[in-house]
Amino acid sequence: MRGDEAISEAYAANAEFWIRIVREDLDPYRGGLTDPALFDLIGDCSNLRILDAGCGEGHLARELAGRGAEFVYGVDTCAAFLTAAVTHPRHDRARALFLRADVAAVPLPDDSVDLVVADRLPHGLREPGRRFAEFARVLRTSGRLIVLTMHPCFYVARDRRRSADTGFALDDYFGGRIVEQRFEVAGLRSPAASVQSLQSLEATLGMITAAGFAVTALREPRPTAEQRHENPWWDEHFTRPLFLLLECRAL
Repeated sequence: MRGDEAISEAYAANAEFWIRIVREDLDPYRGGLTDPALFDLIGDCSNLRILDAGCGEGHLARELAGRGAEFVYGVDTCAAFLTAAVTHPRHDRARALFLRADVAAVPLPDDSVDLVVADRLPHGLREPGRRFAEFARVLRTSGRLIVLTMHPCFYVARDRRRSADTGFALDDYFGGRIVEQRFEVAGLRSPAASVQSLQSLEATLGMITAAGFAVTALREPRPTAEQRHENPWWDEHFTRPLFLLLECRAL
């Protein structure tokens, strides 16, 4: 099996694509579903020290700093994303620091943050549970971990979403699977295929609880009836649950 570098290389190859998508607000899933759900679950972040794990070009870190976070640490392996983050006009050097590192080896001391947010961070291919243990290490007592991920029960490659079945074999679901595909957003196509590793729901929750967390909230962000009424795009593109949002507390 390919190592975690396959995921990192794919993100690096698509960095400029994703920077444009985020900064021009072209992704209806992010703007219409996942960001609202994520910020609703985060709630008041005033005076919190936060780790943005897999920070990309810094969108979430900027928003959290703007909402009153005391300090945000953004961690990512992609140099292009980090350069984009620190050169953004809204980057506040007094409130945010971006670090190039693996989320399974965060360069922060023990008990140093109040909240860890992992926004659509792909599971690792090697020892995927390591990152959750690392999140538990850097969190203070009773700190929270919020994870937004592709739904492990329903997420499949785009060309299989209209299938009558789940779109994958049970052996692939329980044994873990990799979805490789180019993304198409607002008429733009990513230059390279992404590499996403997914575990079963049982395995996903098992990694989290093994790291010392209790799952305290589970949500499945989806369009409202009003959104579907106002924009038929949702009926065509959201035919099954695509996202899983978890709140976990360190024990």
